[in-house]
This record gives sequence, structure tokens and C-alpha cells, in this order.
Amino acid sequence: MLDPHYSQGMRERTIVLRIPTTQEVGVRPDITKRKSFVDDLLSLWPGLRYLSLGVWLAWAFLAYSGTMWLSDVEVDGGNLSNMYIISTGSFALICLLAPFFQRPVQMILSSRRNLLCAGLLTVIGSLAIILAGPYYLAAYWLFVLGDILTGVGTAFIALKIGELYGELKPQKALVYTALSQLVIVVIYFTALGGEFYHPIEGGPSLAGIISLVLLPMIAAFLVSTCPSTPNHIEGEPDENSPEEYYREIKSLSTVFWKFLIAIFIFTTASSVINGLIVSSSPLSITLAGSNSLMLLRIVMSVLFLFFALRVVKQINFGKLYLLLMVLIAILVATSTLLESMGISFQIIIGFISNTFDFVVWCLLAFIVYQRRISSITVFGLGRGVFMVGSTLGWYLGAQLMPGLIGDNLTTVIYIVLALLILLCATLVFSERDFDRLISPITEAELTLKDLTRDLDLSSEDPTDEPRNHARPFIQACTRMGQIARLSAREQNIFELLALGRGSENIAKRLSISLNTARTHTQNVYTKLNVHSRQELIELVEDERKRQQDD
Repeated sequence: MLDPHYSQGMRERTIVLRIPTTQEVGVRPDITKRKSFVDDLLSLWPGLRYLSLGVWLAWAFLAYSGTMWLSDVEVDGGNLSNMYIISTGSFALICLLAPFFQRPVQMILSSRRNLLCAGLLTVIGSLAIILAGPYYLAAYWLFVLGDILTGVGTAFIALKIGELYGELKPQKALVYTALSQLVIVVIYFTALGGEFYHPIEGGPSLAGIISLVLLPMIAAFLVSTCPSTPNHIEGEPDENSPEEYYREIKSLSTVFWKFLIAIFIFTTASSVINGLIVSSSPLSITLAGSNSLMLLRIVMSVLFLFFALRVVKQINFGKLYLLLMVLIAILVATSTLLESMGISFQIIIGFISNTFDFVVWCLLAFIVYQRRISSITVFGLGRGVFMVGSTLGWYLGAQLMPGLIGDNLTTVIYIVLALLILLCATLVFSERDFDRLISPITEAELTLKDLTRDLDLSSEDPTDEPRNHARPFIQACTRMGQIARLSAREQNIFELLALGRGSENIAKRLSISLNTARTHTQNVYTKLNVHSRQELIELVEDERKRQQDD
């Protein structure tokens, strides 16, 4: 018979089970969960992934300038123009379709394997372009196929980069965009300096072939290390249905569509001149102009960095936009007279176009961050329209305009294009529209200082400038919160939702869990009798207008 004290001790004793490790039982760990070299590098330097913009644009510049794949039998820019038109046309098609097929596109952007496949697709396209050269297979169908593959592959990489930049604060987006310009310059001249060896005499250099093959994969690796979470996993079914995506596109403000018109007109006009210059100039002149434009990129990058970091009060994107539009209009109108300048005219047009491209990319990132619109919608439409204008303009300039040289019709076309640019800059999309496009709550003149300043919605100081700008918005939210009997926490979340913030952003700002943010979000939707964030924003805007009318 057992001792009762011993039995009680056994009942009170805690039994600890030791589970053997995988090393002790001989089981190998899952190697698929090991981090790659790029993952380790990015863990030490998180900002490196944002320089993928420079890697992608460096590939684009090397490919579209013909520096790394043209053979010495090329006498003009005919093949270069064909490659540019087909590749950018494919790029534009993917970007314009992406906002209407957001679910499959988001699945591609959220998958590391799919992003690497996009990079591989670009690599295959680049090899096809090289193999189709006159010293290789001389197969035009292979050349066209390569052009299409490069456009499709880089389109998905660009959309992913746009997603990354849309998560950055405006000042950081501007800085990383400027730094990416320096990355372009470094890669370009590095590849150019390695042209001493050609696998086949008269063909592309080994450095050029390696650059065209490696750069897309490097860009894909950098962006694939930061996979996005598809929206339908976030747990907000109201914002994830296809109908919601279509509603988001339809609800885009009129000023955004006017901005797309401005992009289209500018890129079409500038590409007409660029295409005409390339098609009518010796290839050596075109390549020399490309080298000069690279040096000017350094100047542009340093200037933007200096203003962004030191004199932020004096940068005004609306005025810069207006200046670029006026300059390109003057150059287009006087193209007939300035064509005699040769390479200098090409450099001036190229520099203005590069600066406009820089501003447009930053602005698209600002829109995504400020208004919390889907990056696929903003960058898909914005970058797609940009490429459509470039493709159409290059086709007109390189294919149609050369047959009109010497005819008065050429001058008429230039004048019409210049007038369209000026009308666009003054009537269609003016400097004031530019400011309204970025700022979610104010129509005041917008500078970089406005963009880099976080709006403090909880400030009680009546002299606080951001709050004075936002006062009609705050009053509308406060009035609606009182009517709906929102709690203090729900009121804070309501104001952030009205600013376009998502659940993850709200959780981070208020230091609460994601599930708590979602629960409060659904409570706010229920009390206000709305079914999506867009409906909530429209409700606040209607209330703000009603209070102003009163």
C-alpha cells in the first residue's frame, strides 16, 4: 500500500517532457526557409530595395539607347526605333490593363517566384534581341518576340517598384528617386567602359550582353525580397471585390484624369522630336548624345537631393511642372530652326524629358501615399499613359515625320503640338490642379515642405498651421462622429479612414493590433451606414461642402 503523502506528492509534481531537436534525431531543417544572400544584404541595408528603380531604369536606358546591343552595321536608328516602339508598347499595354485585373496582378506582385519569372522573361527577351542581330541569326521574328518579352517583363517589375515607392513618405520617395538616377549613371558608364571585348567582331560587347541579361534579374531580386500581402488576405472584403476595384477607378478625381492627359501630351510631343532626331542622325551622334545625357542626370539628381534635404521650402512642384511644359512647348514650336544644332538640340530635349519623367514618378508615389489609392491603379494608369505617349510620339517622329521633311506640313505639326502643350498647361491641367492632385485636404500651394510634414490631427493649438488647413475636414469628421455616436477610439480611426489610410497603417499609427483596427473599422462602417472606405471618404466630403455652404 502506497504512502498517502507520497501519492499526494506525485499528484502535485510537474512532469516536463523534452522534445529532441532536429539535429539529435537526424532530421534536416527545411532549407527552403533559409535566407538568400540578397535577403541578408537587405536586412542590413533595407533602403537598397528602393534602388531597384535605378537598376530597372539603367536597363531601360541601355536597351532603348541601343548602346549595348546594336552592331556596327547599323547606319541609322531604324532598328533602335522599332525596338523602342514594340517594347514600350507592350509595357504600356500591361500597365493599362493592370488596374482592371488587380487580383491576378496583385497575386503576381505578391509572389517572389512570379517576380523572378518576370525578370527571367526580360532576360530571355534581351537575349532574343541580341541573337536576332545581323551577326547572329538575322531573324526578325526573334527580334520582335524579344521586344515584346522585355516590355511585358519590365512592366510587372515597374509596378512592384511603384508599390514600394507608394509606401514611402514623400521626402524619402524623392530622395530615393534621386539616388536611383545616380545608380543609372554608375551602371551605364560601368557597362560602357567594358566595351573593349566583343565575342564576335562588330557585334555587341560582352559587357553589354552581360548588362542586358543581369540587370533585370537584379531588379527582380531586389523587389522580390519585399513581397506584398494581397488585399484579399487583409480581411476587409468590402475593399477587395472586383466591383470595388472598378468603383475605385471610376471614383478617381477629375484632376487625376486631367493629369493623365497632361502626361500624354507632354510625352507625345517630346517623343516626336526624339524619334525624328534618332531616325535622321548617324548612330554615333545618337550614342554621343546618350553619354552627355547621363552626365546631366548627375546634375539633376544632385539638385533634387540638395533641395530635398536643405532648402525644402523653396521647391514647388507645380511651378516646376509649368516650367517644363513651357520649355518643351518652345522647343517643339522652334524645332525647325533648332534642328541645325544637331546633338545639342537632342541633349536639351532629352534633359527636359528626363526631368519630367523624374517629376511624374515622384508625383505618382505621392498620390499613392497621400490618398491611399491602390498603387496598381495609380502607377498602372500613370506609367501606362506615359508609355503610350512615348510609343505614339516615337512612331510619329521616327516613321511618319521623316517623309514630311522639307514640307510646310512639318512646321504646322510642330506649332499644333506646341499649342496643345500650352493649352494643357493653362486650361486642362494647370499649376493649381497639380497642387490639388497631391494634397488630400487642402488646395493651398503645395511645396515639398507640405509633403514632408506629417499632419497632426490631434493638435489642439488653433495657431497650428496644418490643423488650420485641415479645419473644415476635421469639423466635418467631428460633426459626423457626434451624430453616429462614435467612441473616442472610433473617432480617431474614422479620421484616418477619411484620409484614405488602411487597417495596417491605422494599427501602426495608433499602436494597436491589426485585428483591433479591423474591428473598429467595421464598427465605424456600420455606424455610418457605409460599405467601403471610398463611400466613407465621399460622405465626409459631402459633409464638408455642406458646412462650407452654410
